[in-house]
Amino acid sequence: MSKKDEQHKDKQEKKSSKKIENLLEECKKERDEYINLAKRFKADMENLRKETASQISEIRKFAEENLIVEILPILDSLSLALKHVPENLKDDNWVKGILGIKGQFESLMKGYGLSEIPALGEKFNPALHEAVAEEESDKDDEIITEELQKGYLLKGKVIRPAKVKVAKKISKKDK
Repeated sequence: MSKKDEQHKDKQEKKSSKKIENLLEECKKERDEYINLAKRFKADMENLRKETASQISEIRKFAEENLIVEILPILDSLSLALKHVPENLKDDNWVKGILGIKGQFESLMKGYGLSEIPALGEKFNPALHEAVAEEESDKDDEIITEELQKGYLLKGKVIRPAKVKVAKKISKKDK
């Protein structure tokens, strides 16, 4: 092989080698793009999973709250009915059974995070109480004198304020 042929062969090999190197660089860039794309996709999927879990939790909480709000009038009616049991029936087994059912019902609601808002004798708090009447009293202003309807919190959130009567202190002039 002549020197010219060898030089030509070397040139061809260098060209071929350069082409391979360029092709390899392109492949590395493409690989890096796919890796970055896969990382972004994985991050997007994780964010979607978290967002979906959060939305499901919110929907569940909203559904529980709505159901409990709809059940409260039934609990009120049961309590009211039991307040009016005649004295001669208070020891009756049927009445005791209904009281037991009411206790189970209250226990179930407590398990879901329901709690009564304290009212009678408390200072009026507009975030917890709804004043529906005022009455003159020798008690301090804004002390709750009567609870007309129980109020409830669900996991610390007011779902129904207590409807109350509030004291209005009798001034010395009025006496």
